[in-house]
Amino acid sequence: MPLRLLFNILVLSSLVSAAHAASFDTPTFKKTVDLGPSRSSPGTRSKVTCYFFPHFMVKEVDMGEKGAQRLAIVLGKSKDHICSRLRDPGEKVINSDDWSGYFKGVKGDLVFFDADDGVNGGLGFAVYDSKTLKKVFDDVALGELTFSDSGGAQTTLAYTRVADGGCIVPKEQNSCWDKIKTKFGLENASAPDCKAGYENSAQELAKGRCQAQNAANPQCLAKEIELARRQTNDANSVIAYPVEVVLSANPAVKPTAGNARCWPSD
Repeated sequence: MPLRLLFNILVLSSLVSAAHAASFDTPTFKKTVDLGPSRSSPGTRSKVTCYFFPHFMVKEVDMGEKGAQRLAIVLGKSKDHICSRLRDPGEKVINSDDWSGYFKGVKGDLVFFDADDGVNGGLGFAVYDSKTLKKVFDDVALGELTFSDSGGAQTTLAYTRVADGGCIVPKEQNSCWDKIKTKFGLENASAPDCKAGYENSAQELAKGRCQAQNAANPQCLAKEIELARRQTNDANSVIAYPVEVVLSANPAVKPTAGNARCWPSD
């Protein structure tokens, strides 16, 4: 995991409560079938994990590679399903060209999947309608997703959105922030301290390189920090800001009250 992603997740986790993790519906039960050692990832096990809910089952076939080999939804009551690598007759498979990753959670009739890797300090997620297998929504978030009401056609989702601003705030100052405000509807938001975000990212990058060299000392950090600063200073500004979206037929992301944050893109 990139150091900046780990850092941001740790920071956010200190701000959220354990209740957020329980915002998804709890499965009726969960079953894991061990398929033996992974051929592609030594030291790990291939497995099938099935999450049973009242009206459908979510199946994740993980062979130890990046992203699950198969993500699927099987409609019908729990007692009618068998957790197996074999395809259930009623199994609806998520097209891997449309989404690749892992099961995240369920809210009502909506099924959420994580991406198989992070981007710009956040993690992508997708929302599917369990009945139609249609992708309802996708975006990139930092930290947990929370809900303001029960799952269904009008489920309201809240999260911290991560987006590439398309310009470099520390270099272009007010003109870049003005573009970002217009682009994301942040007219009422205060400009984040991008200089501090860029410097923190450079420091973390330099520390990571020194640790990789088994040279976590001031001399190594002094050598690596200048290169890290040059690299991060030329990267677009990533903006993280609180939003909510109603997961209806035409979902629209709307900024909510809260501070925006800023750091360089990957």
